[in-house]
Amino acid sequence: MTMGLSAVVAAQAAPQDSVSGVGLTFYPWVDNGYPSLGRNGLVADPELLDAFAREYANNPHLTNTGAVTTANPNVQDFFVWWLPHQLANIAMGEAEPPEGHPLDLATAEGLGRAQWLAHMAGYYSSTWLRSNMRVFDRPSLISVTPTDDVYAQFYSQALAQYRDTALSGNDAQAVGFAEQTLRSNAPLTAGLPGPYTDMLERGPAEVGMFGYDAAWLRNLLPPSLNAPSAAKPFTDNYFSANPDVLLDARFALPSQPYLQDAERSYAEATGDPGAAARVAEMVRGRAGQEPLLATQQRFTAAGDAIYRNGVIPGTVTIYRGWDQEQYDRLLAWASYAVMYNKADSLNALTAVATNDAPLARQEIRAALLWWIYSTTYVATIFDPRNDTKPLSESLPRFLAD
Repeated sequence: MTMGLSAVVAAQAAPQDSVSGVGLTFYPWVDNGYPSLGRNGLVADPELLDAFAREYANNPHLTNTGAVTTANPNVQDFFVWWLPHQLANIAMGEAEPPEGHPLDLATAEGLGRAQWLAHMAGYYSSTWLRSNMRVFDRPSLISVTPTDDVYAQFYSQALAQYRDTALSGNDAQAVGFAEQTLRSNAPLTAGLPGPYTDMLERGPAEVGMFGYDAAWLRNLLPPSLNAPSAAKPFTDNYFSANPDVLLDARFALPSQPYLQDAERSYAEATGDPGAAARVAEMVRGRAGQEPLLATQQRFTAAGDAIYRNGVIPGTVTIYRGWDQEQYDRLLAWASYAVMYNKADSLNALTAVATNDAPLARQEIRAALLWWIYSTTYVATIFDPRNDTKPLSESLPRFLAD
C-alpha cells in the first residue's frame, strides 16, 4: 500500500509545550578540526535549524508508523529522517522553507546552508545508529575517527561535481550530468573507515543506491535474521520490491511528496513515444555501458551480502535485539532512503528524456544533499567519540519556550 504524505496531514492544534529551537551537541565542523567543510561551501545557520525544528515539532507531523500527531516531537526523528527529507521536498519544489527564513538553493549561499543541515543530519543519524547498536546488540568492534582529509576527498572526488554543476553548469551540462549520475559518481578513494567500503568507493550513484537500500530495507524485515526478535513492523505488507524490475518499490508508509511528483512526472513524460524511446536507450545503455537494471541488481546483491548476515564481521546481526520504538524508527529511516533514491533516479530519467534542464538542476541539488547526508553518515559510523555517553547526551535536544 502506498499513500501520499499530503493525504494524511490535517490541521491540528500545536503541542502544549512549543519547541523554540535545538540545543546542539558536538558535530564535525570547521572550528573543531574539519576546515575543509567551510572551503567546500557549507554555511552554518543555527537560526534556520531552529526554524526547521519549530516547523516539525509545533505542527502536525508523521510518526514512524505513518500516523499524524501533534504530540511528542522527537529529536531522533527530526534528524534521522524528517530534516533530510524536508530538504529534499524543498529542493524538488514540493515544500517551502520555514516562514521568514528564505532558502534559495539556486545560490551558493542558500545551497551551502542546506549542505550544512544535511551534514549535521548525517552525523547525528550515524550517532543514533551506533548508540543503538551498542545498547541493543553489542558495541562496535571498529573504532575509527575520520580526519578532515576524508571529508576533503569526498568533496574533491565526488560531491563538488554535483555542487558545481548545479550552480554554474549550462543547460546541456546539467542534463548530461543528470544522466551520468544514474550509473556512477566519480570514484571515491578517501580511504573510508570500516569494512565493506569498496562497494561505496566505486560510486554507486542513484540507481545503484536504490538497489542497495532496497536490499537493506528488505533484510530488516521478517523473516530475515536481521529482523528484531521482539519487535514487528506495524503491518505485514510493509515493503515490497522486485529487484528484476527497474526502480520497483511499494511502501506502507506514506510516500514523500517529492516521490509522488517524480512518479507523476515520469509517467507523463513516458506517455510520449519519443521520450519513452529515450528512456529505453538510457536503461539499455550505450556501447560498453552496464544496463541500469544490471547496476540495480549488482548493488542489490551487495546489499543482500552485507545485511543478510550483519554489517560487522563476526556478528550475525546488529538489529536483532532492537525494541519496538527504535525498530519503527529504523524502518521509517530505511523506507524514506529508498524513496529518495527512487525519486532521484526517476527525475534524472525524466529530465534527460525531455531535455528539461531546470528539472535536471533540481535533481542534482537534491542528490547533492542526499550524498552529503550519506557520506557524512558513512564517514562517522565507526567514530567512537560518543561511545561512553547515553544517546540523550550525544544527540541534540529540543529547547522549549
